[in-house]
Amino acid sequence: MLTPNLELAAERLAELTRDCGVRWIVGGSAALAMRGAELGRPPRDLDIYADAQDIPVLHRRLSEAALDRPTEDRTGRYRSVLSHYDLMGTTVELVGAFRVGSRNSVYNTEVAAILYPMSDRVRLAAGELALAPLGHELLFNLLRERYDRVETVAGLIRANPEAHLAGLRRLLERNRLASDVAEEARRLAGIGEKGDRADDAPRIR
Repeated sequence: MLTPNLELAAERLAELTRDCGVRWIVGGSAALAMRGAELGRPPRDLDIYADAQDIPVLHRRLSEAALDRPTEDRTGRYRSVLSHYDLMGTTVELVGAFRVGSRNSVYNTEVAAILYPMSDRVRLAAGELALAPLGHELLFNLLRERYDRVETVAGLIRANPEAHLAGLRRLLERNRLASDVAEEARRLAGIGEKGDRADDAPRIR
């Protein structure tokens, strides 16, 4: 569940971006909370992802709440175009052209073509939000070695494999991932050696 402030921010975000003509998704802890995931603490901000060419449109829509302008950011394993907004007292981080390089792997977020079509939708009074596919959340957290979050995401995938395994397989094929990372993702999600569903998946390390 979201805190009341985050719920207000999500509603305002949906309102400001309604019919904006570009595709974007909500990811991170807020998206997991919207799915009913049990997290150690409630999310404090909203992370949204879009392709580089769509950042100007979203920035214009959110300009009344802008704290800065979209700026290229390279921090350790991450590369992106970042900007920040204050909606109803909640920070919204807009992440464009997001790329993770870690564990001998490279993972790119392709929002409009890949992630948005696989997203789950949440209806709000002011509109609709698209949640990042769980396959994305699993790979992202494996690459940043957030194993507490990995366990949560893997459990959600295993609870409803028909809804999520196809998307994970597509992301595994689409990105340049080391064999150990790809194998770990498959095993955690409950995908067997032949690509079919495994009855029992091992826990994380």
